[in-house]
Amino acid sequence: MQHFFLFLLLLVFLLPHETSYSAAAASGGGDRCSRRCGGATVPYPLGFSPGCPIALWCDASISTPILPYIGENGTTYRVIAFNSTISTVVVGLSPSCSRSVPEARRVLSGGNYGVSSRTGLFLRGGCGGVNASAGAGCSVPVDVMSRLLRTAQCVGISNDTSPAAVACVASRPANSTAAVNEQFLLWEKVEKQKCDEVLTSTVFVLTPEGTATLEFGVAELGWWLNGTCGTGGGERCAANATCTDVQTPNGELGHRCECVAGMEGDGFLAGDGCYLGES
Repeated sequence: MQHFFLFLLLLVFLLPHETSYSAAAASGGGDRCSRRCGGATVPYPLGFSPGCPIALWCDASISTPILPYIGENGTTYRVIAFNSTISTVVVGLSPSCSRSVPEARRVLSGGNYGVSSRTGLFLRGGCGGVNASAGAGCSVPVDVMSRLLRTAQCVGISNDTSPAAVACVASRPANSTAAVNEQFLLWEKVEKQKCDEVLTSTVFVLTPEGTATLEFGVAELGWWLNGTCGTGGGERCAANATCTDVQTPNGELGHRCECVAGMEGDGFLAGDGCYLGES
């Protein structure tokens, strides 16, 4: 009997244990979408159970959603903010000198989301197209790059850690009049720079006063649902919501639901729908 209990105890220690966020992501059942992460609730169609069209992981210990991907060094990417009006999420992308371009593309590109055209990427490490970075859509202030490089602690005898060795790639910022195919970052422009790593990123933000600002260390991801408004996508939208087609990064068409002006909510029948906000 003593050997039997020792065997059970050994199994407890040897069997794999789920992390807190993977266990939280698996909570909920059936076709319903569980959108709670600890004390936080995310807008539909995002959520943490198999019934959610766009799945996230949850770190319930700090009520924080994270992207469903773990980096090569065990890095996780936390979701900082949601915006149902323009169907975007903002994730943290802290400065790093060990995040390869392929890894950054994998973590920031999901089945139903991709990097928005309001996001610029700072690249480093063997960049062959640095001299053409001005034509890549943005320039790199030397003082900003110096701070980012110090924060990331980029070191190495064979690596050039000067600000001049950093390239910046961005697309034209999307706005309300942007074409349907201009809403996502073009990874082809990133790969043309022939850089090794994605140091960090910045998001172009237009304040209510009309002033353009840059937020560093974050990336904006735009999301969509499959199918067009004319092929049944519009049926997912709630009352007082409009359906809009969007060309996804892979060239196919998807759709989004958005509440009309003066209404708040995620715009989906299966979510919170649309409702009058506080005056």
